[in-house]
Amino acid sequence: MASALESSLETSLANSLENVQNLQNLENQASDFWAQMGQWVLDFLPKLLAAAVIVVVGLFIGRILKKVCTKALEKANREVGMVSFISSAVSVIIKIFTAVIAISALGVDMSVIVGGLSAVGLGITLALKNNMANVASGLQMIFTKPFKVGDYIATDDGVEGTVERVELMFSVLRTFDNKEIVIPNAKLADNVVTNFSAMENRRMDLRFSVAYGDDLLHAKAVLYETVSKDKRILEDPPLFVGVDQCGDSAVQLLARLWCRTDDYWDLYYALQEAVKLAFDENGVHMPFPQMDVHVDQKP
Repeated sequence: MASALESSLETSLANSLENVQNLQNLENQASDFWAQMGQWVLDFLPKLLAAAVIVVVGLFIGRILKKVCTKALEKANREVGMVSFISSAVSVIIKIFTAVIAISALGVDMSVIVGGLSAVGLGITLALKNNMANVASGLQMIFTKPFKVGDYIATDDGVEGTVERVELMFSVLRTFDNKEIVIPNAKLADNVVTNFSAMENRRMDLRFSVAYGDDLLHAKAVLYETVSKDKRILEDPPLFVGVDQCGDSAVQLLARLWCRTDDYWDLYYALQEAVKLAFDENGVHMPFPQMDVHVDQKP
């Protein structure tokens, strides 16, 4: 009985000593872990600070280079769309280089960065191929210059407006009623675009109907005199007034003139009103479409 009790006490004591030893081992491991963590933090902190400094300096340099690029292009009399596009591209490139250098400063192997960027770039290219097409189309429009900022354009899709800006992936138009239209560059590049502001001068064709019973020569004289009074009409090519066609219910007169592109719409509306008032004043009638029906009665 005593021998069994003694054996049990020895076993318990051995287990207790083993548990104490395990606790001491855990404590030592925890101490080593926190010591290693502290050392890692002390070793990593300078790299982290260096990376932070690189990011701050890189963003600052990117902002400065963007401003310098913008001023240089403006001084070279480049159009606004090219200035905006190239400045944005410079800013994006500087940010990418800053990110790469900052990651390298953290101790990451450059070969890993290059490989990772290559894989990411391939994935992004495949996922965002439409956006890449927009960027390529933006570059194409910047250098081929089918239009510039401030031009009034219309596409074959029925979209029209004044070009506000050309960005990396889209262009912005402003409509007459002050709406903003955003068009992807790839779609705009694939469209047939009519540029109403490309030329300094534009031709205007005005058509007016005159009753068959009126004096045709008198109506032509009134039309010519009224239109030619406006000083916004160019002398070369000269103003032309003639019969455009003989319609079902009226003779259609044509006034063909040239004006500056900037004066086009103001002149158009002014002449429409002026000719109507001149016709009323001089007894020239502008008939509306009508049809005469003759009924024959059989006896």
